[in-house]
Amino acid sequence: MLLASLVLKETVKDENFKSSILLNNIEEAAKNNIKNLVIAPAYYDENSESNINKVKEIVEELNNYLQVKDIDIKLYPGNLLRDNYENVKEYINGKLGSINDSNYILLDVEEADKIDDLLEIVFEYKLRNVTPIIVSPEKIKEIIKDKNKINKLLEEGCLFQLDPASLKGEYGKAIKKTAKFLLKRNIYQFVGFYERIDSKLIDDKIFALSKEGIFVVDSEKALRNNRLNKIKRKKLKEKNDILF
Repeated sequence: MLLASLVLKETVKDENFKSSILLNNIEEAAKNNIKNLVIAPAYYDENSESNINKVKEIVEELNNYLQVKDIDIKLYPGNLLRDNYENVKEYINGKLGSINDSNYILLDVEEADKIDDLLEIVFEYKLRNVTPIIVSPEKIKEIIKDKNKINKLLEEGCLFQLDPASLKGEYGKAIKKTAKFLLKRNIYQFVGFYERIDSKLIDDKIFALSKEGIFVVDSEKALRNNRLNKIKRKKLKEKNDILF
């Protein structure tokens, strides 16, 4: 796999965001041929010890260890930003960060009840020239009920990350069905594991998808991707204008 994210929420809540705890996951990622891994913990309060400076510190420490041990994987720092104004403020203040200091953030959907509520948060980041990568859109209730609702997020230039466990039905049939539909529509650009790297979740589809998002850690590819996204949004708008 070329690129994946490791999303950490329970690890942070349990105050276990530490190099020693992460190492088993990282070694498992390397065994599964993941070449680039974004470490993306959520942040709740000072006890979380997962602000972006702490993440960078841990990632640097682990990258040094991996280099000494000749383990072929590179780590990148980031945060899992929650969909609320408090996290927007913390991002602006520099406490929370994007993926590897890029213009891309991982945005978790856990508070917004409707797509329109989520869009208000998306707009805050777009105003600051930041592109949200929506984590696990297949789990959003409004999209499960009406899968075309994802078009609202597409039109605003959002990108999307798939949780491979969704495709395996670990969160139920409805989420599995939604994930399959969105994957078939080529909605996703990223793969993100929740809490742990599980080799049973990696198949040919996930492997292929992992190649799509490498641009977030490659500045030249990021520029090309921005141009392609503008073209895609224009075509989508033209299509919707014809349909509606």
